[in-house]
Amino acid sequence: MLNSIIMTQFKPDHARLERLLQAASAEQSAAEAHGMLCGMLCAGVEQWRPNLLEEADENNLLAQEALQELERLWELSGRELREHRMPLQLVLPEDERPVLERATALRDWSQGFLYGFGLGGSQKPELFRGEAGEALRDFSEIARMDLEEFGQAEEAEEALMQLAEYLWVAASLLWHERHDDAE
Repeated sequence: MLNSIIMTQFKPDHARLERLLQAASAEQSAAEAHGMLCGMLCAGVEQWRPNLLEEADENNLLAQEALQELERLWELSGRELREHRMPLQLVLPEDERPVLERATALRDWSQGFLYGFGLGGSQKPELFRGEAGEALRDFSEIARMDLEEFGQAEEAEEALMQLAEYLWVAASLLWHERHDDAE
């Protein structure tokens, strides 16, 4: 009960997670780490720790804080996916941040998702057909997008908003495609 209350009060903060991951000498950005967590959840990976910050220094208080933050994020994202919550909260920079920074985070989130999803091992071939397969191909395209396309124009803002919305819808679709079949 207490854990549930704490989780309902937890709100992911991109800037905070970014600082914690940097202090823990993580290779991933905050967006990429969250993408990895969501990809692992969608692929049925049961433990995130062996794949993210596995070698965190047990004596580094900031590394421990980063691990706790990632654990809360893992639990929150899993609950959002299981409970069909829309939107899935993506850990991305605030809307006030520069367009290029936000576009980079979307790209990183997609790369992380694909990596995390790949950690789930082989998937049923049916998953790669239809809408789920199309979503995975789209994740791949977003992960390779040319960041120089994004300027400061209003069109860039609209494109970023649409991409972020697409990512949370596609991640939810993939989770349900895989888990609805497994049940």
